[in-house]
Amino acid sequence: MITYPFLTSNPTIGITAPSSGVPQALHSMFSLSCEQMKEKGFSVIPGETVWTQHKAKSASPKKRANELQAMIEDRNIDIIIPPWGGELLIEILEHLDFTKWTAKWVLGYSDTSVLLLAI
Repeated sequence: MITYPFLTSNPTIGITAPSSGVPQALHSMFSLSCEQMKEKGFSVIPGETVWTQHKAKSASPKKRANELQAMIEDRNIDIIIPPWGGELLIEILEHLDFTKWTAKWVLGYSDTSVLLLAI
């Protein structure tokens, strides 16, 4: 059964990179995007994996999975949005505990579709 969570006023966005992270050359663009979201009334919590990118992924599969799992379980985070897609999200699926997931918006494109299919 699909459930749709309701957003509170001033929702919090958790940003994690379950596939590709942001290359260093684009960190300033990403920071600017976060600031613009804050100006629109959102709280923004970028994870560590957002800031790293090496060989088509942000971090090891376990680290990416742990960060996503923590954001899913964090009741203070309302929405999870990766910085963009990628091609190696499939590596993290075996490390996720879907039994602990709460209803939460997960947005994204490209490689995020692998996660959405698993959900």
